[in-house]
Amino acid sequence: MNTFSRRRFLQAAGAAGALALGAAACGGDSGSGSGTGGASALTWWDHQLQLQPAKKRIFEKFAKAPGGMPVDYTFNNPEKLGQALQLAKQSNQLPDVHSNAGLQVPAPQLINEGWMAPLELSSEAVANLKDVLLDGIHIFDGKVYSFPIFDYHVYTNVTWFNTKVAEQAGLDPSAPPTTYDTFRAAARAVQSKGGGAAPWTWNIGMTERTADQLNYLAQAAGFEGNTGMLFKNGEFAYHDDAYVDSLDFLLSLKKDKLMMAGSESWVDTDARGRWSAGAACYYFDGPWCPGVVLSAAPQFAESLGVAPILTPSGGAVRTYHGPQSGDYWLTPKSKHAEAANKLLSDYFTTPDYSVEVANTMSQPPRDLDAVEKSTAHAEYKKLIGWFRDTVFLAPTPVVKNVAITKVQVETKPVEPNLGTIIQGAFTGDVPDVKAALKKLSDDSSAERERAIKAAQAKGAEVSLDDYAFPDWKPGADYTLDQYK
Repeated sequence: MNTFSRRRFLQAAGAAGALALGAAACGGDSGSGSGTGGASALTWWDHQLQLQPAKKRIFEKFAKAPGGMPVDYTFNNPEKLGQALQLAKQSNQLPDVHSNAGLQVPAPQLINEGWMAPLELSSEAVANLKDVLLDGIHIFDGKVYSFPIFDYHVYTNVTWFNTKVAEQAGLDPSAPPTTYDTFRAAARAVQSKGGGAAPWTWNIGMTERTADQLNYLAQAAGFEGNTGMLFKNGEFAYHDDAYVDSLDFLLSLKKDKLMMAGSESWVDTDARGRWSAGAACYYFDGPWCPGVVLSAAPQFAESLGVAPILTPSGGAVRTYHGPQSGDYWLTPKSKHAEAANKLLSDYFTTPDYSVEVANTMSQPPRDLDAVEKSTAHAEYKKLIGWFRDTVFLAPTPVVKNVAITKVQVETKPVEPNLGTIIQGAFTGDVPDVKAALKKLSDDSSAERERAIKAAQAKGAEVSLDDYAFPDWKPGADYTLDQYK
């Protein structure tokens, strides 16, 4: 067993962030920014639309600071960034710094394939991060590769709504729907009296996002695990009633014509844009939703409403999230590594940046107390308060045994995955949801067993037991000391 300790952290930090998919959150547009720059500029690609104003201010300061330089920033939708990065890797044109949204490959494998280099952060930066860096998530082979800018108190299936459309339908915005039945009732009210607005829209064409959202819906419905894996025994159970019932609920909205036509192929830009324009009342999205919408349409602030994640029949909400992964990664062949490390150390690890993150209403910042110091919308602040009370730190196998990174390197994607099953269920290509989810459980188990054997054959000390946490308890954080 390999557990995280303060001593191990200091050793790793003195030498110098688990999955590279954590960047799959955050809203996005479909366009891109300024493109790659010349040798005189540090290039930076990511998918964080709502953080652009904060980054613009930082990049302008950095360009004028001692040891700084201009930064050429490019933005891509999270679904498209992975494709852009793959093309850039093939042509040896990766940016100096990038996020990993859309790559869908574990960080250890990306490191082995030459995508990322270790960071050399300043001592002040290391001190700011002392409580969040973990082996197998941010630290690999004793070196820090990335760090989180967000906090783990988050889920991505928030019920956002247009208060003016709700009022027109005779609904009380101060008492929004919180259960499947009350949501259906509210949607039907919009259908009949909403002035032509659709009751609900969703970004079903964004399969990575919808998979993440269904994982949280299943947790809120009672699933005691994450990404299909039960905490206590480590078994895959995508076919659990919580998953089946949650997906059946979503499908019923389409069946009852409560879903906006076209949603099956839309990404967040399409669905969110129509929702914020008043074409739909309800939209499921992450906490970054107001940051994206209000930056483009400040007047929508008067119409913004929020409700917590839906549950089948009410009661306490319990969701679970592992430690946040790293957000920004350095390219090995960067000609501006020293400047990139200075930029990351001096600006993106600081408490002030947590306030900047909160100001832009992105995911909850690494320092949650920064939210109250921010200029964020009152509905966003309300949501972060719910997150504090209803999101718990999940047990994470790679923190229990860092050798699981060797399994991650060997693991191949299972297809069809949860997101493609969801989309197929909405398009009619997956008629038997329960059977498809059972096959996903079986295929995921088989692939993990194969990857474990492959890792063991190369000397990794790892087993299925590393995925089980029999001492886990619902509604509580799984803390670092419990890994011992």
